Amino acid sequence: MVFQQSRSQAEKTIDKGFIWLTCIFALGVAAILLWIAFQVGINAFPAIKAYGLGFLFASGWNPVKDQYGAFPMIYGTLVSSALALLLAVPLGLGTAIFLSEDFLPLSVRTVLVFLVQLLAAIPSVVYGLWGIFVLSPLIR
Repeated sequence: MVFQQSRSQAEKTIDKGFIWLTCIFALGVAAILLWIAFQVGINAFPAIKAYGLGFLFASGWNPVKDQYGAFPMIYGTLVSSALALLLAVPLGLGTAIFLSEDFLPLSVRTVLVFLVQLLAAIPSVVYGLWGIFVLSPLIR
């Protein structure tokens, strides 16, 4: 049987205060996100008024004729994101499962876990720059 000490009234008050503070901050984040969405909508309204919502689904891009379409960019973003997920999810899950189970000796697993954590600490922008400046010339 586990005995718990009863909490004092001060501890209960502090806990309730932290809960309310957390709720206020969460509502603040939601309000900021709504404000950002509102500002984007307000600032995008002139472009929507001039070009219509067809801009999102048109594929032409001709500045001379003042014709613009965002569909190729949207499609490219969605396809590249899907391909990245198809590559990253199995590789990440496989690595996590492989390193969390007892497939390797402890000394090897410790080194590999450290290396994975070291890779995770490097910002993805650094990997992108490395790809542009090192891999891109090698591929060409």
